Amino acid sequence: MNEHYIENVFGQITVRYEDKIVRVTCDDALMGYLELPGNGSVPLAEHILASYETYFHKPLEISLHSLAVEILGHAYADKFGTCLSELSKHLSKEQTNYLHRLAEKLLERTSIIDCGEKSVDSNRFVWDFLEPFHSLIYFLLGKNC
Repeated sequence: MNEHYIENVFGQITVRYEDKIVRVTCDDALMGYLELPGNGSVPLAEHILASYETYFHKPLEISLHSLAVEILGHAYADKFGTCLSELSKHLSKEQTNYLHRLAEKLLERTSIIDCGEKSVDSNRFVWDFLEPFHSLIYFLLGKNC
């Protein structure tokens, strides 16, 4: 049986930790937290990465901003699509089309946010690709980031 841990982060956000993956429940608790002023996804990602290392005695191979952007991308899939339109000014047409298809998929699957390492998450490269644009993404999502 695979080892796993479940934690209520900040007293309300449910995170399940497994080897190479964390699963964040996208519910009213998460959305309420993300609606607070500031960029809540960054301290949440910091906490998740630190907890993972405590539980498994090794780092989760996901960078801070890749994880924070992924959480926002799933939680705000509708706004993220709009954000991608602005971001597309800096990308090729092929990259833009791919990201818009991703935004559509995000809208279909938002109750659990699966954030995994490259070896277990086929979409990790997308969030890693968007990581250099994290400041722009945080800005474009406004207070909801």
